[in-house]
Amino acid sequence: MTRFTQPHFSDESYKEILAVITSEGYKPMRVDDAYTAAPLKIHTALGWENVMEASCNKRFILRHDVDMSIDGALKLGKLDKEAGVISNFFIQLNAATYQTLSGKCVSICKELQHMGHLVGLHVDSAIFCEDEQNILETINWIRDSLFPMDYAVSFHRPGKDTLGRKYSSFASAYSEDLFNTEYYASDSRGEDFFYEKLDAMLGREVPYFQLLLHPCWWEEETDRAKIRERLKERYARYIDDYLLDNFPKVFGEIIRKDRGVKKCSC
Repeated sequence: MTRFTQPHFSDESYKEILAVITSEGYKPMRVDDAYTAAPLKIHTALGWENVMEASCNKRFILRHDVDMSIDGALKLGKLDKEAGVISNFFIQLNAATYQTLSGKCVSICKELQHMGHLVGLHVDSAIFCEDEQNILETINWIRDSLFPMDYAVSFHRPGKDTLGRKYSSFASAYSEDLFNTEYYASDSRGEDFFYEKLDAMLGREVPYFQLLLHPCWWEEETDRAKIRERLKERYARYIDDYLLDNFPKVFGEIIRKDRGVKKCSC
């Protein structure tokens, strides 16, 4: 019998997931805190090795890789806070569906941090260099120029050399201390197989696990075609807002007319 009864990828389901995990005695961890605690335990013939202080000290990392929806990230951040769960958000520099350097995105990142959540860098390994110094310099530039990004990363499409690697300058969600496929569940590609995996881990009472839930799958729509249209409409608004902020005399009247907004005569 599964612990999860609500319709998959719904608000009710998301709240239920958090409620079930915490009711089982699991405490949330930030990736940067967990990095120093080394919470991952490997089960061998000798039993649980590297148990963190006490067997009853159950921990989990709730991770959100923001691949498509910064608005969805804010929504999940609020739901996490309401549930008393500190989570971990990783923002992508090359996302095609939101502007990482925009005032809106920066404001959301700050708001997530104000809630107590971690906001780190989501590095696309197929595009960006995985060199430690390069990543560190990128984080430092963001900290100096935009907002105080946390020294933590997750990797999008991680390479073989990245999996299990432990960096000295920042925490990695894929380090050998934090990541093992046996103690990991994800809603990647919007598939719901993770419910079964998560239920099984809770049933085994594993002392630690990592759960990756992508904000884009937890918005109002679950239909793939509707998700695509919503992302296109949202990005079109980003473009309009940018044009209004930077070229109001050129595009202002056109955009206001298109939006059905009357020009102020006062």
